[in-house]
Amino acid sequence: METRRLSPLPLRGQTVQAASGLHAGFSAAVLDGRLKTLQFECSACSTLVAYCQAMVDMLVNQPINSPAVPALDTLIARVSGVPPLLQDRAAIALGSCRALMMTIQTNHQGG
Repeated sequence: METRRLSPLPLRGQTVQAASGLHAGFSAAVLDGRLKTLQFECSACSTLVAYCQAMVDMLVNQPINSPAVPALDTLIARVSGVPPLLQDRAAIALGSCRALMMTIQTNHQGG
């Protein structure tokens, strides 16, 4: 889980903050059209950290033109044992990762 303790990478998505105050944001480095490195920064919530780390595990080395960003239910299933009351954290992780993908697409249009 060291990815949440490193300095942000060059491409940063908008941080997503929930009404609860929990937040997450992703950053990435792209090499040869792929998500070479993916990192996150988030609130100190072990469930949110687990969902963010699952996003990193699923997306690193994916092509930037069609990354396999999972559906919410897929992300929830990926992190087993989370009580239903805490599964809303997956939406924060997913939303912040989608914000990063929008930043990447904007910065890499046409090439």
